[in-house]
Amino acid sequence: MPQDGLGIDSWPHSVAARLLDLSADLACVAGFDGRIREANGAWAGLLGWSVKELLSRPLIEFVHEDDAAATLAQLEAAQGGTAVARFQNRFLAADGSARWLLWTVAGVPDEQAFRAVARDLTARHESEALVLESERRYLDLIESAHDMVQSILPDGRFEFVNRAWHDHLGYTPEELPGLTLFDIVDEVDHDHCTLMIGETIAGKSFDRVEITFVAKDGHTFPVEGNARGRFREGQFVATHTFFRDVSDRKQTEALQAAYQRQLEDEVAERSAALIQSEKLATLGRLSAGMAHELNNPAAAARRGAALLEDTFSKTCKALLILARSAQSPAEAAALTELIDRGAAQAKDVDRLDPLSRGDREEDVEAWLDGHGLGDAWEAAGSLVDLGMDAANLDTLAMTFEPSHLGSAITALSEARNAYGLIAQIGHGSARISQIVAALKDNSYMDRAPVQDVDVHDGIDGTLVMLQSKLKHSIEVIRDYGPDVPRIETLGSELNQVWTNLIDNAADAMNGSGHLTIRTRAAEGGVAVEIEDDGDGIPAGALGKVFDPFFTTKPPGQGTGLGLNIAFNMIRGSGGSIDVKSAPGRTVFRVWLPPRRQVTDHAK
Repeated sequence: MPQDGLGIDSWPHSVAARLLDLSADLACVAGFDGRIREANGAWAGLLGWSVKELLSRPLIEFVHEDDAAATLAQLEAAQGGTAVARFQNRFLAADGSARWLLWTVAGVPDEQAFRAVARDLTARHESEALVLESERRYLDLIESAHDMVQSILPDGRFEFVNRAWHDHLGYTPEELPGLTLFDIVDEVDHDHCTLMIGETIAGKSFDRVEITFVAKDGHTFPVEGNARGRFREGQFVATHTFFRDVSDRKQTEALQAAYQRQLEDEVAERSAALIQSEKLATLGRLSAGMAHELNNPAAAARRGAALLEDTFSKTCKALLILARSAQSPAEAAALTELIDRGAAQAKDVDRLDPLSRGDREEDVEAWLDGHGLGDAWEAAGSLVDLGMDAANLDTLAMTFEPSHLGSAITALSEARNAYGLIAQIGHGSARISQIVAALKDNSYMDRAPVQDVDVHDGIDGTLVMLQSKLKHSIEVIRDYGPDVPRIETLGSELNQVWTNLIDNAADAMNGSGHLTIRTRAAEGGVAVEIEDDGDGIPAGALGKVFDPFFTTKPPGQGTGLGLNIAFNMIRGSGGSIDVKSAPGRTVFRVWLPPRRQVTDHAK
């Protein structure tokens, strides 16, 4: 170690050279003439130059040409020996590349030389260059972006905005320093922006912000974007936001919303029309059935009325003949008794099997022929209806004079026919009244929409309405529970449900089978099961039967809305409906609450 007060200049040359070789930095001694006199071994390791090569050429020849002039100026300033020069330049390596060196140079006038140390800064320069390039690219990207980019200082002034910001808002760069965020945001959004900046300062980020910008010319436009805070060493610096003009999107959304509403209105209108069409189709099926059901009793009553006129006339004639012939009181009493019996039996006929009736009619006809009354053969059927046989006629013959017997038998048989026709007319009229009453009950005409309903009455009325479809080979089994309560509901809608379910069951059985209707009190309301023994619903279709427009019927035989209407009506009243099906057994189960509960399905 050198003694205090001795500098490196007083060290032996070998010691100084050794220290230079041990230095990690580049060290050298160069004369004022520019030539290197001494250099340590670090030059070869870093730049590839040997000491010999360095000593053979002036120092300036190793400096990048763009830095040569500045380097010479720095060396010239250091020649006085009063100041240490520090500067950077690019030094050429043996492979032709250049490395950045940080020089510390001291001039020693007595030696006419520079003593210098250089440190490699290439890595730092390259890193800084990358950072600068990245920043340049980022700024280029920001400037070329279509989105409006702005950096907002804590006091609301703008630190930076991009070109798109100027283009959209119409402000010049010279006007920017006098503006704040609140100059370009609609007044209705001021509080929102204030709150958002406060939360950004607290470290919160916003991925979706929607506000309205106000351009320089006063027009407004909606924007959407995000906002994040920028921090330096934990301190808030600015709010960075990216916004895009969404006027076109908002307009498109508004048009789409309007179009959606229009479509929904059209769908609702057409659905209502289809539902009304299905209701009319159901009414049409019922009307066809009603026409058939009404036609039969009406035709019977019409025929009875036409025949009654002739029968009444024959009865009156026969009675007049007997009256003129002065029949005895015994004859009158017997005839009155037999006519009264005919009137009673006309309402409750004791039906004979065809074989027995045929045998009895032959016996009666034979008796009439045997008594010379062959022209009265038409009376045989009526006399049999009265329960008379040959023995009864013998008793009758003993009561009446032979001359009165024919008229008595004619009066008796025609009166029996007349009472039969009257009963037929009455039965037909009653049937017509029953059908009309069922139709009125089914539609709930002249009643309030919501009724206190007996489910059994509605089902029975529906069965009457559909009797023409059920009466051939379909057996209806009513399994009604004894404790089924009345319920408050829309009676006409509920009867349409029964109509759809029973009509579908009849179709599923192809006109032959067993229709079972069960009712029970359940869960405070009423459960109704409608079961048929048809082929069943395919497993793949079971989950779709309540979907609108879905049908398993052939084209033209169903709209696919019947069960959907039933589903909506039941669900709309707060009830439920489901179905289970297998070959030979399909059951629709309906549950109805005691009081109608209006739901979204009913709105």
